[in-house]
Amino acid sequence: MSSQTQKRKHKTLTIKEKCDILDRLNRNETFSSLASEYGVGRSTIYDIKKNHEKIKKFVSTTDCGPGKRQTLKKAENPEVEEALYMWFLQEKNRHAPISGPLLAMKAKFFYKEITKKDDFVASKGWLERFKSRHGIRLMTITGEKLSNDATCIEPFKLRFLQKVNDLNLDPSQVYNADESGLFWRVMPNKTFVSCHEKDVPGRKVSKERVTILPCANAAGNHALKMVVIGKSNKPRAFKNIDLPVHYYGQKSAWMTKDLFKKWFDECFVPEVRKWLKDHNFPQKALLLLDNAPGHPSEEELTTEDKCITAMFLPPNCTALIQPMDQNIIQFVKQDYKKNLLLRAVSKDQPIEKTLKEFNMKDLVFALSQSWSALPSSTIKSSWKKLWPDIITTPSNDPQISVTSEVIEQVSTETQISPEDLEVWCRGTDKEENVFLEMSDEDIIKEVSNNTTNDQEDNDDVIATAPQVTDQDAVNAFELGLQWAEENGTTYNELLLLRRLRDKALISRYNNLKQKKLMNISKLHNLI
Repeated sequence: MSSQTQKRKHKTLTIKEKCDILDRLNRNETFSSLASEYGVGRSTIYDIKKNHEKIKKFVSTTDCGPGKRQTLKKAENPEVEEALYMWFLQEKNRHAPISGPLLAMKAKFFYKEITKKDDFVASKGWLERFKSRHGIRLMTITGEKLSNDATCIEPFKLRFLQKVNDLNLDPSQVYNADESGLFWRVMPNKTFVSCHEKDVPGRKVSKERVTILPCANAAGNHALKMVVIGKSNKPRAFKNIDLPVHYYGQKSAWMTKDLFKKWFDECFVPEVRKWLKDHNFPQKALLLLDNAPGHPSEEELTTEDKCITAMFLPPNCTALIQPMDQNIIQFVKQDYKKNLLLRAVSKDQPIEKTLKEFNMKDLVFALSQSWSALPSSTIKSSWKKLWPDIITTPSNDPQISVTSEVIEQVSTETQISPEDLEVWCRGTDKEENVFLEMSDEDIIKEVSNNTTNDQEDNDDVIATAPQVTDQDAVNAFELGLQWAEENGTTYNELLLLRRLRDKALISRYNNLKQKKLMNISKLHNLI
């Protein structure tokens, strides 16, 4: 039998390979070349192209991205698995010990509560498939307490410094990024939500939660745009807005492997390459990460040219040496909370009304403002435990404080004790979770109501204001300029107001010109 008539050996492509093929088809690579490279027939490539929407949708709604899976088949009980995964992430955040038998027991509990049946066997095979589906590494499923272990710090520091030396990297080329949850419109014992959400208390808290991801280099001279992950794919408040952050929608507002890979490829790598080029550094960089379930492997976080790659911290000493955990994230949250309270007491209306009106657009701009307020020296000093040699001068971390007058005013109106407000303002993740940790009942309610929100989310829009006219904008900027000049603002702020006023003037001129042309055209049609 000739080689041309030999039957091709059957090959099943993984979902990741199918996604790669779709990306390469979008770059105009040919069907024949891809079929030859992947060892499949042209018809297989055509089928992948035909099913591109199904494949992309499946990946976008799967917590751990494509991974090594080969089929689009979802879990038999997706709500049960989603509840279990939410519980797992919450326990991991508390550094609670998690074992395989404990996961299986919790899975059976959620199955019984959600399906009202008692016929589920959480076998070892099911447990392995669950871990694979959600990208849970074996080292996180242990019976040992996930406490901080100082003994692992020195060995890792040696490996880290060796890698930096091997790659010949400057502190400007070494980055750290870390996720953290933020309940953005919640204070102790209070959740400010729209009135139609009152019937689902568990969903209230979840609706108010976002995940943030700050990222900066060790020199403190390059802070990337912050990542914000919310539940809605298309918050209505974002319409026509140039956002100061990278925003993603995810059904539970968690960071997933697929989202992280998307951010790495589409945001981190291009932004870092551009910054390195603009500042005359070699096109090499290292991204330091912890072992969170939502992070892809080092191999997946390495560019094709191998110039930008990742390195993982040991799982049991992250809180001790990860730079973002050394007051960086805490500063951003404290500054955000301070500004939220100041906004609440500055308006001539009840505090709760102001906080209900605070929407996702306000959130991302406030977070960007707090991230920008962080001094570069503080970012640099956050590396002192891991990389002490780069710290040449001591840095005093900025102190965020809310005046007692503001605390008292908020306390009086909301009936929250000043002590609880103080703790909340200073709070770390742990302190926030004491107030807002979801119970099993809350998790079940959440997954029972949980759907991927592909539509515009208008939950955070109180009312749609009429569009501002060009003339009204000009008048407002003129008034703002007068106020700015009377109150001694900087020339940069004055220039910004003048640029905005001039932009409104040009828009007004162009619109009047367009109306004049349209009137002339109508007149000609009548003649």
